Amino acid sequence: MKPNQVNYIKANIKNGAIIELENILDFYKYVELHNVKEVFIFDNASKFGVLSHQFILQINSNGYETIEDAKVALLNKFPSATDFYNAKKEGICNYEIYEMKTKFGITDKQKLEKIEREGYFVGFEQYKISYNDIQKANANFKPFENALQLYNYVVENNFEDYNQGLKSLIGGFTTVAEYKSALEKGFEYNKDYKEALINGFPNFENYQKAKDEKVKTYIEFIDKHNLELSSPDLPHDQSLLLLLLSKLEQGKKVGVTKLKFLLEETLNQYKDENGKLYDWFQTSLKKNKDYISFLEINSDAAQFGHYDKDGEYLEIFQLQNRSIVIDGSNVAHNSQNGQSEKPSIANLIKMVRFLKTKGFSDILIIADASLRHKLIDLDKLPQLNDEAKYLIAPAGVEADVYLIDHVKRKHCLLLSNDAFKQYKMSDPWVALNIDYYRLTFMITEEGVFMPDIK
Repeated sequence: MKPNQVNYIKANIKNGAIIELENILDFYKYVELHNVKEVFIFDNASKFGVLSHQFILQINSNGYETIEDAKVALLNKFPSATDFYNAKKEGICNYEIYEMKTKFGITDKQKLEKIEREGYFVGFEQYKISYNDIQKANANFKPFENALQLYNYVVENNFEDYNQGLKSLIGGFTTVAEYKSALEKGFEYNKDYKEALINGFPNFENYQKAKDEKVKTYIEFIDKHNLELSSPDLPHDQSLLLLLLSKLEQGKKVGVTKLKFLLEETLNQYKDENGKLYDWFQTSLKKNKDYISFLEINSDAAQFGHYDKDGEYLEIFQLQNRSIVIDGSNVAHNSQNGQSEKPSIANLIKMVRFLKTKGFSDILIIADASLRHKLIDLDKLPQLNDEAKYLIAPAGVEADVYLIDHVKRKHCLLLSNDAFKQYKMSDPWVALNIDYYRLTFMITEEGVFMPDIK
């Protein structure tokens, strides 16, 4: 058989036949469990009592008329029977509402009902649990004394509800505008949000990645990832050297000592205010022999020039030896100085054939998905595909994003009359480097003109 549940109740024995309970809720529980029908009122209504075998269970009434009233009062946090019955006369069953009306003089019944209906009493209990976290986040925070103060704070600061108000306080925010702005960028804590803003981070994702990688500023973060984007398996100084090689003047002969000087000069961009290289920056090139070994072995370096062992110099290839990516939409429109014509495949075919006559062989075209709906000669697309590789950016994504990413990865040439001004404003790499790779053009009835191609 399953044993009976035993309830242990604190009590005092008086006169041998009376058990006096200490908690009126325990008394009420006993009455319910034993289905007691009669409750005695003793000593001028100062005590309640029930018969239990040869004992009398007794409890102080504390001014309550019935044990039902005592139970309701205690569950609703009334400190005394007087408060309970005064509130009952006014139709109020919750002590916190009654306290607001009597202690703070709030007579607006609708406001009181709203505070209860929207959960501010529950919210205030949550606030008390979260108080230490709020205090840590904001040492100047003035504590709330009751649900009314929580309600006023939420309303005065235009928070949606107490939940949003508490989350903002735990995060160290004091205004809804700042909290929402931080939340949109993925930040939960004001401390992180402020530090990210100071150091230029646009969102929490980048900020957290930077912290994990021991990177302090957003510009430093971008510099690091751009180096690793093009050559993820190389030390950072080797990746940086490849970038320098890709920007050297065509046909020029550059000695190892000069390359070493150019790299050391460029390394200043990757140093802190004390002139020390960033902690994350990996180096491998120390002596001339390290540079020579890199130029002889690295296949990426070989695409930019030929290393002459006898002369100990690198002869930079002509532009025609380089890979080139074409801004498909820009060339199709024959865009020049902000003006453009109706886009055509014919312009692209004419450009590809021109590049081939100049010695280019590795040619890629990247275009917006929307271009095909604007072309006046879409039927010529198969012909273009025979001439060069043609890639379409996903719908809703600008081809410029893929063009720039491709140039970053490959250090290849970029054919476009677009100056990419908006990207120069948001990406330091684009601002510093894109114009080294960008070739301009003009298509006329007579043919294609490119000032950078001999």
